[in-house]
Amino acid sequence: MTLLDFNKQFPGEQACQDYLEQMRWADGRYCPHCGSYETYKFKDGRLFKCSDCKKQFTVKVGTIFSDSHVPLQKWFYAVYLNTSLKKGISSIQLAKYLGITQKSAWFMLQRIRYSVAHGTFDKPLEGTVEVDETYVGGFHHGQANKYDNKVAVIGIVEKKKKTGRIRTTVTKRADATVALPFIKASLKQNTVVHTDESRIYNRLKRDFIHDTVNRSQKEFVRENVSTQQIDGAWSHLKAGLDAIYVGVSAKHLPLYCNEFDYRYNTRELTDGQRFDQWFKFINGKRLTYKNLIS
Repeated sequence: MTLLDFNKQFPGEQACQDYLEQMRWADGRYCPHCGSYETYKFKDGRLFKCSDCKKQFTVKVGTIFSDSHVPLQKWFYAVYLNTSLKKGISSIQLAKYLGITQKSAWFMLQRIRYSVAHGTFDKPLEGTVEVDETYVGGFHHGQANKYDNKVAVIGIVEKKKKTGRIRTTVTKRADATVALPFIKASLKQNTVVHTDESRIYNRLKRDFIHDTVNRSQKEFVRENVSTQQIDGAWSHLKAGLDAIYVGVSAKHLPLYCNEFDYRYNTRELTDGQRFDQWFKFINGKRLTYKNLIS
């Protein structure tokens, strides 16, 4: 899907509404208030009513678009640009494209990121995986307290060329109390886990087949054991944060990691397929501005 293709498919608000109805109610239109399928459409084509609970609704009710005054067409542009550009798009640039304020653009992008929180993880990761942690944030001179102003991201990636999925979690400090529950919740039984020699992962051998490389001794690969794939993923994550999202706060970093996970896990899809895939995660995912900044 090129930008010209996008403009042809969504020339106006009605085309966007029709598409949203198709994607949201592919198995039949239902009431977002009570779940009943006994509904009907008003003549204006935009308003619906439930025959059971008697409440009216639009196709946006119960989705991330709820209570938004921004037209659907602009929302669709934001989703397309955010999911198709390799490193994402900044709120400043999106505001210029859509003719809205930077505050509104940032809020839209945060809602888009929030919607895909673990959205591509219906199934646990499996096979052979690599696990590692990285730190994101400011810099210290010297070794003393060098992680004080940084935030840790722990990641797991399947060791599959082009198709391996990733999952990340953000924490103040990477240690076993955070890493082990996250790893256990993310993996199938009998998964083979590759890590470095960090003590964080010492207890993994109780539940998984665990092999390590000793990177402090310059051992990066031993036979088929390595952490090179997760290292590559960290490079992509940090490149996007440095180039597009300058100054991401620790509070909001999990949402940016959601976006990274989604783009990484759909990297083999076309832009059009990735756009369609995103609409599977719109129901019940509304993030309010009050909750976002509280």
